Amino acid sequence: MTATDNDAAYRSIIDAVSTGRLHLLDGLIAEDLVDHNPVPGQPAGRAGFVYWAETARQAFPDLVGTVDDTLATGGKVAGRVSWRGTHVGPFVGVPGTGLSLQFEAFHIVQFDGGLATQWWGAADLLGALLQTGARIIPPGT
Repeated sequence: MTATDNDAAYRSIIDAVSTGRLHLLDGLIAEDLVDHNPVPGQPAGRAGFVYWAETARQAFPDLVGTVDDTLATGGKVAGRVSWRGTHVGPFVGVPGTGLSLQFEAFHIVQFDGGLATQWWGAADLLGALLQTGARIIPPGT
């Protein structure tokens, strides 16, 4: 697969999550995907990625990711995604607020044979939480 093919596959993963068509992930993510930054309780493999997507869509049923930037070289794609959605369900321990949130995430994804095999990601969860009105209280205060 070319870098262009991998870029297209990455964009298709974000699109599948955005549209809730999670069954499409079967043809985009290896069954034994290694997620280097899983959320608490996330199972291993592709099932874990689907778990993350389902959990995110429960918190934000209208969740949409916009791929702002990608850089593809060799078998890896680096991407910057802006996520937007209405916070209606639990998100990192905060009950739904009905507020529209927007936050960014950065990913590096390894592709082999057209499938994502490794996933590194970091999202601005602090920025998202602050948009809900959550307050950070230091320990011992």
